[in-house]
Amino acid sequence: MISKIKLHPNHTALGVGLIAIGLWLVANDRFFIWPPYAVDLANDDVWGALVMTVGAALLVWVLDDGRSIRWNRYLLIASAGIMAFLTVYQFMIWAVTGMYHSWISNAIITAFVLIMAQRSDTRHDD
Repeated sequence: MISKIKLHPNHTALGVGLIAIGLWLVANDRFFIWPPYAVDLANDDVWGALVMTVGAALLVWVLDDGRSIRWNRYLLIASAGIMAFLTVYQFMIWAVTGMYHSWISNAIITAFVLIMAQRSDTRHDD
């Protein structure tokens, strides 16, 4: 197991990080405060569960002996999309309300995921 983690430390870190972010979103029922009419939707636990699911899937991919290139692509696309959405949404909250949200760190994580995707194996896996 450790050898598999050593082969893909970035995927492991991203998976653990996404699970932590998902847990944070589930635990904080009033994290997002804007726009006022969408607060309940934005703070729904389904979003945290989605983030945790992608994180767990990344960890399963790391531990899987097959390590499908196709699934790697899908998981990195999902991770980049989630982090880009969080970055933009938290930036908008900061721009409108002046209350800082962690959009800068989310932008860094998004860049990290995009770099991972660029460096990933591009062989055909059909």
